Amino acid sequence: MADLPTPKKESAILSSQEQTLRLARSRGIDGMLTRNSDSTFEQRASFRLLADQAARQRNLEAIMVMASRHCEETAAGGEMDSDWLTRFLQLAEDISMVPMQQLWGRIFAIEVATPGRFSIRSLATLKEMTQREAQLFQRLCALSCHYAGSDELRLLLGLHKGASLLTRARVTRLALGKYRLPYNALLQLFELGLLHRGELESGPLPADGVELAFGNQQWRLHRKQNNVTLLYYRLTPVGNELAQLLTEAPLEEYLQDLKTLISAHLQIETQVTAPASEPDLPA
Repeated sequence: MADLPTPKKESAILSSQEQTLRLARSRGIDGMLTRNSDSTFEQRASFRLLADQAARQRNLEAIMVMASRHCEETAAGGEMDSDWLTRFLQLAEDISMVPMQQLWGRIFAIEVATPGRFSIRSLATLKEMTQREAQLFQRLCALSCHYAGSDELRLLLGLHKGASLLTRARVTRLALGKYRLPYNALLQLFELGLLHRGELESGPLPADGVELAFGNQQWRLHRKQNNVTLLYYRLTPVGNELAQLLTEAPLEEYLQDLKTLISAHLQIETQVTAPASEPDLPA
């Protein structure tokens, strides 16, 4: 087989070199690359530090603009903790991606209205998240529900049907990869501390049923048999705090598949209310 033409290979190398130079210039560390003898290391270091400080200032000001847009014309809920504010600014100053700045702006707006909603641990977790990980978390929230009277989110996986005199125990699960949440995505959410590791199993359903909320849909589940329980993953306290930022509508395909799976063993009553109007995380 003939070798690849030499010009294409050289072109790729030049492209990589140009990219390296561009990135170095953007961070003020291109002096030796460009053989810049008009300035000293000290001068270039001072320029770089000033540029970094200006970028951090720009990031924080952009976040404040976004926070202001989210604030409603209502009185603040109390005095914001000064230590929390200091830590918020330290963590937020390096956030340069606009979608992530919007999340930080929403946190600030919520904290102004109701101080104490977000812990420093939640802020530190969000700081470590990439935009792709934030979108995975948004997908998790879109598939999650909570029991009536509780804000703790759960991701329902399926059912466990206990053994009887004539049948063996059986577990039926949904394949979450179908809804763009494969197991490797769950592993990332485990590592970030947003989702508890390991499947959990509910207790027996009460005689009057249990009510679940999926966004603007409410399901009341009534048992047909006494030996059926729900399988689920549970969000951590940090995951539940950060879930306040995301209000993506439930995924209809997931709801339909879950309803089909559950209705074989449980009776479902559904009710739909007006959807929330909060914006989602931008793509």
